Amino acid sequence: METKRQRHLRLFLAAALALLLAPPLFSDTVTLPAVTSLPVGSAASPFFSDVRVFNTSYTSSVSVTAVYRCFLGTCPGSAPQVSFTLGPRESKPFDDMVSSAFNAASTAGAVEFTAAGDGVRVTSRLYSPVSGGGTNGMFVPGMKSSDAHATSVLTELSNGLFRTNVGIYNGNDTGVTATIKLYDGSTLLGTQSVVLGARSGTQVNRIFNAVGQGDRTTTNAFAVVSSDNPNLGLFTYGAVIDNATADSSFVAGAADALAPSAPTPQTVNVSLVNYSFTPGTSSPIQVTAGASTTLVFESTQGTHGFSGISPLGIGSTNNIAAATDSDPYYGNGGHPAVTFTATFTPPESARGQTFNFFCTVHGAGLMSGTLHVN
Repeated sequence: METKRQRHLRLFLAAALALLLAPPLFSDTVTLPAVTSLPVGSAASPFFSDVRVFNTSYTSSVSVTAVYRCFLGTCPGSAPQVSFTLGPRESKPFDDMVSSAFNAASTAGAVEFTAAGDGVRVTSRLYSPVSGGGTNGMFVPGMKSSDAHATSVLTELSNGLFRTNVGIYNGNDTGVTATIKLYDGSTLLGTQSVVLGARSGTQVNRIFNAVGQGDRTTTNAFAVVSSDNPNLGLFTYGAVIDNATADSSFVAGAADALAPSAPTPQTVNVSLVNYSFTPGTSSPIQVTAGASTTLVFESTQGTHGFSGISPLGIGSTNNIAAATDSDPYYGNGGHPAVTFTATFTPPESARGQTFNFFCTVHGAGLMSGTLHVN
């Protein structure tokens, strides 16, 4: 029969085993990529961030640590932080959080909220008081770690009646260079690169002006933001502001597809004889859009020319000659071989097109060819 001591030992061992086998609690971090406290008198004032932190659990309390990552203004010497506990289903308010919780007025940055599990939700409103009463602001959501992307896209950006700011926060322990490419439809308007230290960020105000397109009017622009390290994701956002009302919209960066790798450079040797280009005459010269391409023209019989293909930026020549001891057709006396080399990159806009060329010595009627862009 089991003694009381044996039963206690058995229960202790069972509890210890359950702890060993239980899945470990993990910590999750929710990031507010943009918070500020800019009272009257500060640069670009006044702006404030009111923050709410909520515990979704119905049964358990959760401990939260909030760390302020300041990157604009006179920042504290070390990152200030506050810790607090949320009861089940509790929401905790932090009005003007940068000033009230971190004592860092006249600065801006990001806040990282770390807690066990994934039950903490963070929201905020970044706003400015309006003359005559009231406020005008923008909802800024807390972002999970999975919302940081090495390449992200910001859509529905506008300019003209609106202005657009682009923000980036690097929540990694390693610095990165971020590149913003701004497009209007399929047209690349310009590029802006910024260097970000570890746990730091920036906001590029009036991104259209920053890339030299301040006069452009559009409501269908987008930006692609890329980290120079594919293993280090970035939190990105756009703020689109109505110039008449100051009404603001927050655009969260979404994961974007990776751009295809640049095609491998290619070299095509073109042989010329009377009266054909090989390849070119019987079958087209095949090249690839976006690939640096070198055409090498070499004659194995007589002297020829090449008309060039001006839409692709390929020049012309009247002298592509085989090496001969004598050349009865184009002057007596021998001469070494004369080749012609043209290097170019077919643009994406040329994909699917076929271009004509001809021998400038014999004429298009006797010796011609085509080049096709794949």
